[in-house]
Amino acid sequence: ASATLGLERWRKSFVEGYLPLLLGSLYGLAGVSHFGNAEAFTAIYPPVGTWGLWYLPGTAGFHVAWTGLVELFGGMGLLWGFGSRLLLDEEEDDDGLVGKLIQPLSALLLFVLTVAVTPANIYMFTHGATMGGADAGPLPLSFHFVRFGVQVVLLSLLLALAKDSLFFAWGDELD
Repeated sequence: ASATLGLERWRKSFVEGYLPLLLGSLYGLAGVSHFGNAEAFTAIYPPVGTWGLWYLPGTAGFHVAWTGLVELFGGMGLLWGFGSRLLLDEEEDDDGLVGKLIQPLSALLLFVLTVAVTPANIYMFTHGATMGGADAGPLPLSFHFVRFGVQVVLLSLLLALAKDSLFFAWGDELD
């Protein structure tokens, strides 16, 4: 086994190892919570006419359900990518191109979903909506700053995972 150095070691341990496990678990649990606590997610869905232009066909419950499914399956795709690397040796490359594309496509799907649900986060900020309903009271401004920062970090990590995994999946096929 050849020793890897520097950024290559970081990529192999973090981007291929811990990042899919971390993000897959996070999004998988968030997807499950859409069904276990649907009322909380429905409470932050912007109603028709918000900002004078908001309109999406379908009910808030419908949008909570489909985003929960996408989070759940996207998280499972990231975990599948992590698990397949854990179970297969580097020399043993039985995964095939389709198997190699599950993780980057899952990361890309979750990236697009995270951008798509941003209006719910903005609605929380502009209209004081909370996941605890009217009884929860207003959220402090610092909460919204932290949430924005976390969202930027999530988007950055998902994009890095998608690009890195996609590059290496296709590159391995060219060898």
